[in-house]
Amino acid sequence: MKARFHRLRLCALAPAGVPEGIVMKLNSTIGAIVSEPEMTKRLVAEAAEPVIGTPEAFGKLIVNDIAKHARIAKQAGIRAE
Repeated sequence: MKARFHRLRLCALAPAGVPEGIVMKLNSTIGAIVSEPEMTKRLVAEAAEPVIGTPEAFGKLIVNDIAKHARIAKQAGIRAE
């Protein structure tokens, strides 16, 4: 079987229905913290790759990941119990 690797994503999520203004404020605040040189240095030291993006882009990434992993599980014959 071919070895497969997956990146671990550490992220902040909020419940559905949180007002857009609050989501954007959280996104900008977390982005500012992650962008600080000392924080970036600490993350890189832990083999993390800091990525800052929009909530919309991350939402698309989640949808794509779900589809990809569902396809892999189906091909492998994995079923929920």
